[in-house]
Amino acid sequence: MSHDERPQRLRVTYRKADTLRYIAHLDLMRTWERSLRRARLPLAYTQGFTPHARIALGAPLPVGTVGERELLDVWLSPPVAPEEFVRRLQAALPQGLTLLAAEQAAHELPSLQSQIRSATYRVAFEPGVLNAAKVGARLAALLALDTLDWEEQRGAKTRRYDLRAAIRDLALREEDERLVLAMDLELNEQRTGRPASVLAALGVEARPASVVRTALRLAEPLLASAGEGRA
Repeated sequence: MSHDERPQRLRVTYRKADTLRYIAHLDLMRTWERSLRRARLPLAYTQGFTPHARIALGAPLPVGTVGERELLDVWLSPPVAPEEFVRRLQAALPQGLTLLAAEQAAHELPSLQSQIRSATYRVAFEPGVLNAAKVGARLAALLALDTLDWEEQRGAKTRRYDLRAAIRDLALREEDERLVLAMDLELNEQRTGRPASVLAALGVEARPASVVRTALRLAEPLLASAGEGRA
């Protein structure tokens, strides 16, 4: 296939909230494919005996977590102007998915998943649930560590890693009378930090009022050329 014949690659920024925050990664993938079909957008497909729509989601979002600026790559053939793509797809999305932007992405960029380096989270608690002084002291002690050997069970597998190395930044603040833990955690092939693990390391047993992934940070530039194809 020549360069001119390659499918168009768009990078989509979206919000996942409401009841859709409870659906798992594979179900979300199916929701996107159904919505793209409903919008009558010209999806490109893989080759072979069982072709699949060329859609790639960013890092899986933990069930129950709101995603403020999630990422999705989609390939189209023939190409569609990003503004037209946004207009047609937004009308076909279910409640809980909101399209924020679509931008042209270079074919030469590596896979979306491999570009992700970290994620930021906002974990909020209702007033009076946490003791700010105690959590603040534990937070300072955690950040002062050089390493923190951590073990957690995921299904039948035991995962061991350095939790401290997965924490890029961690802060406690007050917002509208709620205590909020702001986390910047590694999210890549080497290390994956999880808000639940950080809460456990801090000795926080209270259930958060909300957990929001506010952004995914990429190692590579987002656009094929800055400012091109913005919707």
